[in-house]
Amino acid sequence: MKPGGIALRLSLLLVAFSAFAAGLASHYTFVSSRAMMTERAERYLLSTTEVLARHLHSSLQSVSRDALGLAAHAAARALLEDGRMAPGHSQQADREAMAQAFEALLAAHPGYLQLRLITAREHGLERVRVLREGEFLQRVPERDMREKGHFPYVFEALAQPAGQVYLSEFAVNHDEAPGANDMPSFTVSAPVVSQGRTLGVVALQVAARPFLQDVMSNLPGGFQLYMSNRWGDWLMHPDASQTFGFDRGQRIFIQDTFPEAQGLISGRVQSLVTRASDAYGEPLAAAFVRLPVGAEVEQRFLVLGLAQTLSVIEGDAPVLGRSIVQVLLLVCLAALLMAVLVSRVVTEPLKAMVAATRSMGKGQRVMGLPVERQDEIGELARGFQHMEEQVWLQMAQLRSRHNAMDHLAHHDPLTSLPNRRMVEARLAEALDRADRSGLVCAVLFVDLDHFKNINDGLGHEVGDAVLRAVAQRLSDDLRAGDLVGRMGGDEFVVVCEGLHGEADADPIAAKLQAQFQQPVLHQGLPIQVRASVGISLYPRDGHDVRSLLADADAAMYRAKQSGRLSRPAA
Repeated sequence: MKPGGIALRLSLLLVAFSAFAAGLASHYTFVSSRAMMTERAERYLLSTTEVLARHLHSSLQSVSRDALGLAAHAAARALLEDGRMAPGHSQQADREAMAQAFEALLAAHPGYLQLRLITAREHGLERVRVLREGEFLQRVPERDMREKGHFPYVFEALAQPAGQVYLSEFAVNHDEAPGANDMPSFTVSAPVVSQGRTLGVVALQVAARPFLQDVMSNLPGGFQLYMSNRWGDWLMHPDASQTFGFDRGQRIFIQDTFPEAQGLISGRVQSLVTRASDAYGEPLAAAFVRLPVGAEVEQRFLVLGLAQTLSVIEGDAPVLGRSIVQVLLLVCLAALLMAVLVSRVVTEPLKAMVAATRSMGKGQRVMGLPVERQDEIGELARGFQHMEEQVWLQMAQLRSRHNAMDHLAHHDPLTSLPNRRMVEARLAEALDRADRSGLVCAVLFVDLDHFKNINDGLGHEVGDAVLRAVAQRLSDDLRAGDLVGRMGGDEFVVVCEGLHGEADADPIAAKLQAQFQQPVLHQGLPIQVRASVGISLYPRDGHDVRSLLADADAAMYRAKQSGRLSRPAA
């Protein structure tokens, strides 16, 4: 190449232009890819928050069902009614039955603080009260009963219709319960109704922090949890000193840290993703959703949010940047070779590379790269292909995390069985199929007997192993098309479709019972597990998912008391 000649000057011009074009394309690719990764990560953060909100709502519904179940107890109505009692019946027996039911529920749920049965008369006088005192449960003597009619969880619950509950605000408890003072809690109250008359309420007080920790127990690491009430006061915050400030005479609002959250408080938006900084100045990306609670007419809500530092969200950006720098160096090397050759064979592949960078910057798959070439152009094409693979790998990882959260929302993390939400959805589909086919659908509610003894005596690790073994046995014994799910704790549900008659459910239940004749082996240790099974049949025992599950649950409790298989009365 002649010094000062047109070829040298053209080569230098091509080198400079190629290097500039490659740098510009690489910068555009990096900025576009990082923005796309950040946007996808923020959508994932919002979807994770929405899943957590649904989990919180489901947990609140579970507490409400517990309160409603106790409000429907026959002993509760008998204690609160003014009418005559049956011969040989006494209020003491009803009080004992109610106290035992309270103790059983408190024993099953360590986060429940106390239970009260309160009459609508006598200024809301307590009739039965059981509270948690440290590791023990204590029945409050009748002489120490108090009037609670002035508390909202009493007079607001008395105004609720049958089957509805009143959910109090999350607040620091200053009640007289030992061990509960200054503990954040909330109360769920259900009216006790008999023959259209509201006789009183059952009030269930729940410790807020254990309840919320249980809700987020399956949440992946790296998230910060936030929650506020409808006024914006912090209820949950990574810095515990920010929470429940109104109880200390100061108001610390979500709007102070996240100004855009004012839209959630005012109701203008139902969800949002925003940016802020934590107490250490670290930039955050946060997603918040507005979660309605209590009766719809009250228009009460909580604001629930998750946050991650931007360093976590953009954690893969440096890797992408290094890959782009490597590609840029390869482009510069290829540009030098193209300048020397100055041929059409080289310039055409360069155009293909520029088009590929633009396609990748738009999120499109790169096609037509000359990766089969064995020269520097082929190496450059393979470098682009490697960079594309890195970008799509990051996208695949984000999709995988989203799919994991979706699986967590529909399956029990311990047994991998469908959870309550998925069981209810699948059961609703089964009822539709039963309506079309005219066949019978059976719901079998399986509850392990004395499972608490296994947890207390052998430890929770053994208890978890027993639950997994029981889930496997139930799954192995199913017919094709049947469904087994875990409702929570030691409760399972089996849905059997396509039965020709109601009698077809008995062999299935007997077969399930037979599974519990052999002990469960854990590390060579035989553990005898028994179960009570309750059956409800569609359409005989109910016409919707809730009534069928409730009837099967009630039949299971009768079976547990009698030691036999039980179904609702025809």
